[in-house]
Amino acid sequence: MKNFIELSILGILAFTLSLCLIPLMRMAAQKIKLVDTPNSRKVHQSAIPLIGGLAIGIIVLILMFVSGEKSWKEIVPIIITSYIMLLVGTLDDKKDLKALYKLVIQLSVSTIIASCGIRIVSLYGLFGIYEINIYMQYILTVLIITTTVNAFNLIDGIDGLAGGVAGIGFGLFFIISVIQGNFSLARIGILFVGSIVAFLRYNFSQKNKIFLGNSGSLFLGYLLICLGIYITRFDTNTTSFPYGIFFILFVFTIPVIDSVRVYLDRVLRGKSPFKADKTHIHHHLLQLGLSHRRITLNFVLINIFTFIIQYLFFENYSIYAFLISLFVFISIFKIIKVMNLFVTWKKNIRELENVN
Repeated sequence: MKNFIELSILGILAFTLSLCLIPLMRMAAQKIKLVDTPNSRKVHQSAIPLIGGLAIGIIVLILMFVSGEKSWKEIVPIIITSYIMLLVGTLDDKKDLKALYKLVIQLSVSTIIASCGIRIVSLYGLFGIYEINIYMQYILTVLIITTTVNAFNLIDGIDGLAGGVAGIGFGLFFIISVIQGNFSLARIGILFVGSIVAFLRYNFSQKNKIFLGNSGSLFLGYLLICLGIYITRFDTNTTSFPYGIFFILFVFTIPVIDSVRVYLDRVLRGKSPFKADKTHIHHHLLQLGLSHRRITLNFVLINIFTFIIQYLFFENYSIYAFLISLFVFISIFKIIKVMNLFVTWKKNIRELENVN
């Protein structure tokens, strides 16, 4: 009971301090021009401060130090490199860094993490694979971290989406940590949940809006995948449920599938896979006339649906968990595209009627 009371206090404290800090940071961001300026790809009409990630990172760091928790030393490499990603993202928000520079940094910190022993050492029966050799551990870890971080960054296109997914991710991380009796990790989870909820309040605000920024999406995406890899070490045998691999698949399946789909679509259209456009699933939902809140809600519901599918099939470490998730996502996306065509057709009909 004492642990749960402490966890509740930490969550409320993170939420309250974030609510107090964000307005101050918002004013500072406007003065130093750390804002997202509208352009042809943006859905907002005015400059919005990019301090969501910074606010979350600062509050969590302060509360981690104040709590005096010493058992977090095990994940010091994750904490240090995640704040490097926060800094890189902040510089990107301010200076618009080249994609190559960001990729090199991501590969570097991923290699550092792998070198510190935080690696994918087994797939626990996924795709029929269990233990993997040391070289594949490094390659797979670096590849997974880099891919998922960029995929998570790409879903940050509308209010609440990346923050909402991150909040659910840290919520699940909190639950898994409690189930495993690791209250040190649970404290980290609840701190992020509290701070993210406060961020979402401002992110959805019309008057005092802020964005997560590349700093936030890179920071949260990187931290989630690294913590996911870290807790795979507790999946000690094939007779227990593999929470680590399950956590990674649940949080990142949809962002990764959507990103791969977008990259392939750009290549097939003869364009650079890295040239930004409006072809992500949230852009298609916007074209249906849905609000940012409703899109985020739909995305979360898709995520939860995927969670249920993966839970039902993953218990036996079946490849079908991933394949069915892929099929479900593609089916939902096709339905959305058909609905978009219908909406466009109706709009054209109305325009013709108005002309006549």
